[in-house]
Amino acid sequence: MTMFPSACIWVFNIDIDAALKQIQETAFHYIDVRPETLQSAEPLKHFGLKVSCVELEPGVSSLDGKGPAESKKALDHLKQNIEKARLVEARAAYVRSCSSARHLQGFASGITELAGYAAERGVRLCVEHVPGTALPTAKEALSFVQRVNHPNLYLLLDVGHTLLSKEKPWDIIAAAGDRLGYVQMSDNDGKKDRHWALLDGRLTAEDLTRTLEALTQVGYQGTLGLQLSRKLRVLASEFSRNRNLLLRLQMTTEPKSMKEPESRRKQ
Repeated sequence: MTMFPSACIWVFNIDIDAALKQIQETAFHYIDVRPETLQSAEPLKHFGLKVSCVELEPGVSSLDGKGPAESKKALDHLKQNIEKARLVEARAAYVRSCSSARHLQGFASGITELAGYAAERGVRLCVEHVPGTALPTAKEALSFVQRVNHPNLYLLLDVGHTLLSKEKPWDIIAAAGDRLGYVQMSDNDGKKDRHWALLDGRLTAEDLTRTLEALTQVGYQGTLGLQLSRKLRVLASEFSRNRNLLLRLQMTTEPKSMKEPESRRKQ
């Protein structure tokens, strides 16, 4: 089964319809959004696009457990964003790690409640590992997910972040198995999370191939979120180049799996 790339559309500094048109013209079928991006899935039908994943809370998670009142306010806000994810028919949504290890207990409590809320609305909830936070590595984020042990809580693996934490994404994928909920991809210099296009930094073609092979082996059925920097000079072209790269690498390992979605074949 082909893992199709999904464009993180919030990086486009243009009108949403213009952004959707650019993504459609680069032959994407899926996008990742933020809660404020869309109010429903209706605008996507004109462009033949679907939402894969919603970033519920840009920046470090607000579920830091700083106090009962603050935690409830943050949780209510995230529940509202889960509702927005449902309205745009997203398959998955995610929050980032809380900022400090001393807040992990409160974070776990809030995440457990949020995971149940998301499950009732058909949205898979993921936790992203973020360098400099309470869960700075993919390994630690996976361990957290496993400790919480909620059936609707998963790991979001950020390949760009693994370059910073010096982890091998294929090892994390193998360890996560069916606890892997979503995958994001970008490249960097190993020092800062620069969201460069793939193969423009430390990431190699061999790294990507091993990562894709590992995803196939664990039966991952999601998309591959491409989170590129808005600072890239020709953003739409970079999205297109990276889309083609990911599909081409999959063709070298599973040539029989490359099939366009039914809706695209009929156009």
